Amino acid sequence: MFTGTLFPYQHEAVDRILSDRRILVAYSMGTGKTVLTLAALEDLFGQGEIRCCVIMVPSSLKWQWAQAIAQFTDTPTRTVTLRGMDLVVPAEDVCTVVNGTPKQRRAQWETAQHADYVIVSYGAVLHDWKELCALPGDALVLDEASAIKNFSAQTTKRVKKLRPPVRIALTGTPVENRPEEVFSIMEWVNAKILGRWDLFEKSYINRNFFGGVSSYKNLGLLHKNLSRAMIRKSRLDPEVAKYLPEVAETTRYVQLDKTTRSIYKAILADLQAAMDELAEAGGEFDIAAYYAGLKSGAGFGPQGKLMARLQAARLLLDHPQLLMDSAVAYHEGTGGSQYAAEFAARRYDLPDLYSSPKLTLLDELVGTMLAEPGTKAAIFTDYRKMLPYLSERLEKYGDLALFHGGLTSDEKAGVLARFKTDPECRLFISTNAGGYGLDLPEAQYLVNYDLPYSNGVLSQRNTRHVRASSQFERVHVTSLVVEDTVEERVQATLLLRRRLSEAVVDGTGTGALDMDVESLSEHIENVQ
Repeated sequence: MFTGTLFPYQHEAVDRILSDRRILVAYSMGTGKTVLTLAALEDLFGQGEIRCCVIMVPSSLKWQWAQAIAQFTDTPTRTVTLRGMDLVVPAEDVCTVVNGTPKQRRAQWETAQHADYVIVSYGAVLHDWKELCALPGDALVLDEASAIKNFSAQTTKRVKKLRPPVRIALTGTPVENRPEEVFSIMEWVNAKILGRWDLFEKSYINRNFFGGVSSYKNLGLLHKNLSRAMIRKSRLDPEVAKYLPEVAETTRYVQLDKTTRSIYKAILADLQAAMDELAEAGGEFDIAAYYAGLKSGAGFGPQGKLMARLQAARLLLDHPQLLMDSAVAYHEGTGGSQYAAEFAARRYDLPDLYSSPKLTLLDELVGTMLAEPGTKAAIFTDYRKMLPYLSERLEKYGDLALFHGGLTSDEKAGVLARFKTDPECRLFISTNAGGYGLDLPEAQYLVNYDLPYSNGVLSQRNTRHVRASSQFERVHVTSLVVEDTVEERVQATLLLRRRLSEAVVDGTGTGALDMDVESLSEHIENVQ
């Protein structure tokens, strides 16, 4: 039985789940999608309409969901210890978390046959497919359903073979960068809503001579059709906003020193040469699509060269040492970039590798943020290799919680619990692995050390601490952007993509797109 209390704006979603059974719940991040989903599921359990519900989540959210079930239902509980932190979760025979080694998972799958809830990661469709299909599941919840936005991915194809009577997709960002993503999600929720792909493409997409997307059309109609199987509430809606903290967003601009600026220009010259080569080859490149996983980097061809140079520029702007680390890793055969190695070899004027204007500004900001006792902050970066440099600079402010994709599910849960409960742990420093689904209401401040290419990733990041459970009346989001660099261009691109997302999901905004390569050329011309 559900034992929690819903906010007024959540009841409509519960009613839609119970009536429709196949629905996309596109409530904004922080509005309580987990809680309202549990309220609906417990009602279905109580009516005897479902026997088992599978909850499929990013691996970092397994234990968070288990804790929510223990908190908001009357299920019997147990205590598990992860990385030294105690978590209260349901009894295993009621809620089975499939996690760990193959041997551990085999035993868990046996227990799961009789459980009400079974919590798995998206990786289960690849690694434990037979066991997953053998469950008597009547309901499937896809949390952070943008995980199936790329309909050519193997994980997406497997998930779409799972078609129980009750299908609930949860995501605050069903359109991260382009409408094609919500088409893929809706194919699983209810394929009749948007119909066949060829008709969708004809109705909503304009293509150029080369077959690339030039713009989108009829987005009002798309929003209307989606709403037949989608319920949406934005954190900006008056009925929702009064339960959430106010968000103050600012950009702090960073100025490069003269030496680093000259090296940045040298990388841009190489970038322009790669774009010229791509143009001569008759190709085009959508950078946002590349980062969204919709296109490959095309190895060492013109597209690969373009991406390598763009990546090198971004590494330099974050911290010059990252560029050198990439060069060293290439020479050692442990990864890295051939371009970074070649570029470093021909330069004699590389700047002080331990001097980063952006990191210096971050240090100053964190000092101000944490001046008030008990205040906590979250910092996000695109690059896992940036974490040691952030840690070294910021460890003077106390214990740090480092979160990244290299951690196991148990380790992630332990790191998160420490940040939440330990008053000495005041900084949560994470890659984008921590940007999806995590609840960080303990933080009053959030800093984007760098900006991702994906609007969805940024939207997810920026709302980790914008929670109905927050104790703050106002929370802050600060983005660090290096002046007169590609980072300003990324920021402008993200704004366009946010408006495109709003057009589809909220019925506002436009279908405008940025022309990636053309805008890059314009930036290079302005910098030179």
